[in-house]
Amino acid sequence: MRAIELSGTRASWRANRGFFFVVIIYVSAALLASKYWNIPVNMHLYSEAFLIFGFSVTVILFSIISILVMLERPLRLYPAVRNRLLVNRLPERLMVGLPVTLLLPVFFSLFTSIKGGISRIVPFYADQLLIDADRIIHGGLDAWIVLQPYLDRAIITCALNVIYNLWFIVMFVILFCVTFSVGNERVRSQYLIAFVLVWAVLGNVVATLVSSVGPAFVFPFYNDSTFDPLMDYLRTTDKTYSVWALVGQNALLADAGLDGPRLGSGISAFPSLHVAVATLNAIYLWRFGRLLRWSGVAFLVAIQLGAVHLAWHYAIDGYASMLATPVIWMFAGWLSDLHRLPGTAKAAS
Repeated sequence: MRAIELSGTRASWRANRGFFFVVIIYVSAALLASKYWNIPVNMHLYSEAFLIFGFSVTVILFSIISILVMLERPLRLYPAVRNRLLVNRLPERLMVGLPVTLLLPVFFSLFTSIKGGISRIVPFYADQLLIDADRIIHGGLDAWIVLQPYLDRAIITCALNVIYNLWFIVMFVILFCVTFSVGNERVRSQYLIAFVLVWAVLGNVVATLVSSVGPAFVFPFYNDSTFDPLMDYLRTTDKTYSVWALVGQNALLADAGLDGPRLGSGISAFPSLHVAVATLNAIYLWRFGRLLRWSGVAFLVAIQLGAVHLAWHYAIDGYASMLATPVIWMFAGWLSDLHRLPGTAKAAS
């Protein structure tokens, strides 16, 4: 029994070594930053949310497996369910996945805390620069104006709004699947490292250096009416089809006036994390054949369109994410190889 425990611990350490490294570096840097700039931190902000999500997924998976086994009409149900779980390498999946799931709530809690304190480190300043850059790229026009002739339908706005909110579910489903995967250790490690770096580097470091609020918040923060026509369009559409983006934007604005982090709080435009994570997932899904490959690309395009059309981001926020994320992916691959134990063979895809 002792030997099995030691073997499991070694396997977990080997599989998650690079992930542990980048998370520890991030947590250390985030805590130092919070202390230096007096940023309120809540380390347990996402603990309950992850607990509920993990419990829900576990119940769903076990229910599906049990139903599939029952459809086979085995003589004894419990041994059949147990055998199905063993065939699917459940003990190994739990061994490598649970340590990651225990660290993720801490990571996301710190990320949100630091994001909420961006303006304490660098006061918001970059929006006009981003507006000007957007206009240079798009022939002197704001990106939303270029897109409006194609998206100026309430049903299209509603569809993009739904897809934009589905981003959270898609992100966590893919993250969950990768976390508990055992097929390709290197790709799993590369994805988890890249995931952390996308949030930490793009969502905290770059977002602080290019401190900005985005089109929806230009008026409240700068008293600038540049995007009032877009906001008026969204409010008008909201009378026919609910535009949840407006609810989220109002909630973020309300949270900005309070002290301390809250679930999903923190205003930041550049670069777009929605687009960055969608890009990362598109890169990851590319290896799985046409359906998942092109679904990932289509989802990325929809997220980029929604980010601009729903006034969350300037188009350049997404372009920057699409350029930076592949670089992070390649760096994560190098870091994954660097932190693998000598002599470890690469698993087959």
